[in-house]
Amino acid sequence: MNYRSILKQNQLSLLLIALAFPVSVTASSLYATTAEVSITQQKKAISGVVFDGGMNEPLIGANVVIKGTTNGTVTDLDGKFTLEANPNDILVISSIGFKTLEIKASEASKGKITLKEDSQALDEVVVVGYGVQKKANLTGSVATVKAETLESRPVSSVSAALAGQMPGVTAIQSSGRPGSQTGTITIRGKNSVNAVSPLVIVDGVPGSMNTIDPSDIESLTVLKDASSAAIYGVQAANGVILITTKKGKKGERARVSYSGNVAWATPTMRPKFLGSADYAMLYNEATLNDNPNNPLRFTDEDIELYRNGSDPYGHPNTDWYKETMKKNSIETMHHLSISGGSEKTSYSASVGYTQQDGLIDANNYKRFNARTSIDSQINKWFSAGMNVSGYRGTLMDGWNSVASMTQFTNRATPIEGVRNENGDFLYHGKDNPVALLGRDGFKRTMDQQVNGTLYGQVNILPNLSAKALFSIRNDFRDENGFKTNIVYGEKNEANTGLREANEKQTWWNWYTTQVLINYNETWGKHDLGLLAGFEQIDQRYKHLEATRKGGGNNELQESLSTLDASSQTNKETGYEVAHRSYFGRAQYSFADKYLFEANVRIDGSSRFASGNRWGTFPAFSAGWRITEEEFMKNADISWLSNLKLRVGWGQTGNEELKDDEVYLTIPSYAYEKYMFGNSLYSTAYESRYANKDLKWATVTSLEGAIEASFLNNKLGFELAGYKKSTKDMLLLLPVQGVFGLDAPRQNAGEVRNTGFDLSVFHNNVVNKDFRYDINFNLAYVHNELVDLKGTEGKEPGDGRDNFWFLEGYPIGSYYGYKADGYFNTEDDLKNHAKRTGTEQLGDIKYVDLNNDGKIDAANDREVIGKEFPSWTAGLGANLYYKNFDLSFFFQGAFDVDAYVNGEAAYAFFNGGKVLERHLDRWTPTNHDASYPRITMSDQINYQLSSYWLEDASYVRLKNLTVGYNLPKTLLAKINLERVKVYVTGENLFTITGMDSLDPESAPSNSRGGLYSNVRKISVGLKVGF
Repeated sequence: MNYRSILKQNQLSLLLIALAFPVSVTASSLYATTAEVSITQQKKAISGVVFDGGMNEPLIGANVVIKGTTNGTVTDLDGKFTLEANPNDILVISSIGFKTLEIKASEASKGKITLKEDSQALDEVVVVGYGVQKKANLTGSVATVKAETLESRPVSSVSAALAGQMPGVTAIQSSGRPGSQTGTITIRGKNSVNAVSPLVIVDGVPGSMNTIDPSDIESLTVLKDASSAAIYGVQAANGVILITTKKGKKGERARVSYSGNVAWATPTMRPKFLGSADYAMLYNEATLNDNPNNPLRFTDEDIELYRNGSDPYGHPNTDWYKETMKKNSIETMHHLSISGGSEKTSYSASVGYTQQDGLIDANNYKRFNARTSIDSQINKWFSAGMNVSGYRGTLMDGWNSVASMTQFTNRATPIEGVRNENGDFLYHGKDNPVALLGRDGFKRTMDQQVNGTLYGQVNILPNLSAKALFSIRNDFRDENGFKTNIVYGEKNEANTGLREANEKQTWWNWYTTQVLINYNETWGKHDLGLLAGFEQIDQRYKHLEATRKGGGNNELQESLSTLDASSQTNKETGYEVAHRSYFGRAQYSFADKYLFEANVRIDGSSRFASGNRWGTFPAFSAGWRITEEEFMKNADISWLSNLKLRVGWGQTGNEELKDDEVYLTIPSYAYEKYMFGNSLYSTAYESRYANKDLKWATVTSLEGAIEASFLNNKLGFELAGYKKSTKDMLLLLPVQGVFGLDAPRQNAGEVRNTGFDLSVFHNNVVNKDFRYDINFNLAYVHNELVDLKGTEGKEPGDGRDNFWFLEGYPIGSYYGYKADGYFNTEDDLKNHAKRTGTEQLGDIKYVDLNNDGKIDAANDREVIGKEFPSWTAGLGANLYYKNFDLSFFFQGAFDVDAYVNGEAAYAFFNGGKVLERHLDRWTPTNHDASYPRITMSDQINYQLSSYWLEDASYVRLKNLTVGYNLPKTLLAKINLERVKVYVTGENLFTITGMDSLDPESAPSNSRGGLYSNVRKISVGLKVGF
């Protein structure tokens, strides 16, 4: 079967629809009708045939419209069309992937009409490091997200909009808390046990992704491999995200646009707790399981009173989630912009406002953004421009954070009442979460950022230019809080402790200087591009804080001065860091088919001692556009639009130092006071040995890829395989106790990531009323700790004892016992390996891995899971029919586990609740239970084991949007260019095996104490004029 037959079969159904419902167009609207095409001037029948210039075959479904009217038709299976027109009319013939052609109606019948391939898709330019490149000539791994994609999802943060959009880029939202702008973003796996965040560049200088209003973004580019990211050197080990904001266009009239929406948010998942009657029943059972001689707390009469609700104060049945959390919260976003330009100057300005109310009272967030830019061509050889942006976000919370309030709610049992008969709050030996709401004080966090960039460019020669840039970024954070002293009405002795007030202020300042020299030359089939640059970034940090406790009263909540001065504690920290860099790039192409690129960056950092401050990071890549070869053009494979092979190798660096570790290359001192005689003296001693041999960790990346597109770029894919190795990773190596000091960090570890990225796209214009595009991406990464120099063990630093670093396994591996069912019989207890504690029927059995007859932590634990997914995927589509559009996007993550424990898993944990799953507990008659024997105090089953691991894989409908654009004829009457109304849903449904926690956040929210991800329904409006 030849390709033409295949093409006809694939498009037959669409063509039949088009023929069955010819399109009639009036000045006001488009609508389907069963009548013939409406002709305003009935002249003579004009017939013709349209051919694909590349395939030299009839072009099916091309649009043929009389210019200046909406009268037209589409070509049939043989590329033929017929319509009535005046011989002097101009016919406009168009089809996706081809250049539009205009031809006189009288000429249409004289021969075949040939449409040429539109190379716009291949000529598209993308932003890369310190410049732009033709997309077709890229030799590195670069992924892009356009403004339309970001605008289609009314989210308040860029990281949320990135989830699932690009293969190899994992963006996880672990919380839906107001003001939670930062998602966890990793690019092609974790490169280190230390820092993993990618570098973010905004309009050419280092910036923050989460302080930008998504509506201000023109394009977003991710540099995924070292061959494309090496030009950023030491900062690019974890990938680079390039953000370009919207600018005005020269010669364009002023355009004003507004977008706004209001959203209602609810939790994606809530714990399923039992009521008081079941709680009391299980409480009695657990009491007897702990000790058969224990007296029972609840009588049958108590349980019945809990069940029938006839005694609400003596036997309450409190739903604490209902008492503390609202059914939904409201969020609003607004964005207003203006842009335009004269012949030599362009400008743009925008403001944005976001307000998010929390599901818990006293928790809300407000953000204000402003941005402006101006670019001017002063004369033929000199141009200049300026960007200024500002951001201010304020997060309000109670003294007890949202996470604390969630934990308090999880621990409050249903048999505990909120208030007594007099309306006073009850105290049950632990915090009453409802009493704390809005009464425990406050915490206010205000973040502010101001950026200013000024540049000038000199065109020395037509192909040689120099550009100088200077940028200042100032970040400021002000935190203050006041803790009140809550006294409960029933028991005045029960209170929340001393009042407390604190004030914290932090300043970050970045000063960036860049000088870039660009040279471009074309002669014959040769294209050469050269870039040389210098960059210096100076960073300064300062932090002040003060705290006082005791005294004061609950009404004065604004000043430290109201509390006891003798209790005050003060702290001041600060540092300065400088980076100086020299870099260059050379690009060469021959006939747009043989492509070569080389990058190098020489970085210097003040973080290291003088002997190790400088590092060199090179990269090389090449590409072969096979479809540009003559033998391909002469072959009968015109259906193949583009075929390219590329390969790349490069190195990037990583300092891996946290802000408080800047001076690890000099000794660290600890201060103590000692009595000598009758006097107290301050002293200092060295606590950590300095390591002046510290140097960069180096990430080496190798990649090979194939890119292909078909049917005039209507269908295509890109497949890339890669291997990344991080060497000289910083680790705390063990030292002998006789050393006497804390061990310094040393360059010792190695991490490896191997995997592939796949992206597939398809777009089509079925007819002038209906078009669509579909995209799919899939990524796999295998992460492995190759060498730890004997430092295997618990993950250091953040107290996450669940995760261990082990050679041969991924970062973030769960290390525990392997569960093997329950002890169901006395023989099981007698014959199984023993462990510490008294095992009983219904307890979890663990596998004796070394078969020594005992279960112990040293010999019977193994890697049982991991917290980062090996597979991620995304599927999205946009459909446009007349004035309607519909888009959806699915995100998926697979081969990932969550350790569910604490209040999210264990019955009566910390004196807390019981879950629905606890009803299916082990009993002598229920050996196939989903929960072991239920207990009050015996925690023998609460060891980290495979029993408590859940498969956190999921597929989630991240977004569904339905929109309607008002007809242009109507808009013209009210002087508007565009009006669109839409309804959007976020996180609408999730397919997962988890039933207690949100799977996207579960690996980092194992006890369910964090603010849940949220499901949103929003309605919005976009207006342009």
